[in-house]
Amino acid sequence: MPWTDVTFPGPRTLTPRRSPTARFTLPAQEALVGCLRRIAADLLGRWRLSDEERDAAVLIVGELAANAALHGRSDMSLCLILGPGTLRIAVGDHGDPAPSREPSAPDDPDEHGRGLTLVHALSSRVDLHCDDHGTWILACLAVTTTHP
Repeated sequence: MPWTDVTFPGPRTLTPRRSPTARFTLPAQEALVGCLRRIAADLLGRWRLSDEERDAAVLIVGELAANAALHGRSDMSLCLILGPGTLRIAVGDHGDPAPSREPSAPDDPDEHGRGLTLVHALSSRVDLHCDDHGTWILACLAVTTTHP
């Protein structure tokens, strides 16, 4: 994944502190999106993000995971990287191509179609990477916490 590179501001010391990183992979199922949200909320609380920052991050995780579960391949992954002033949230789908999925309920325009708009509104940067192995979306969220 291309977003795990960590840069440290200023001159590097001989033993720079690594950025806290967490990665989780689950089957790409809509029923498991809530699980990724809860995992992220718990971890970001342990990393001492403010309630507002944690809530924004969990919303981003939920929207990106829902897209991966609905439109993606057989697995979905979440990667969280807390760096100086920025939380990187990457969600991807990968694995075997998923069979065609029927929506669980008729599409209601009030309930669908705004996820990426919310992600863009909350993030300082959003990048998309697609290849034959799946799709990754990286959202960068400005945070005041630098490390736990």
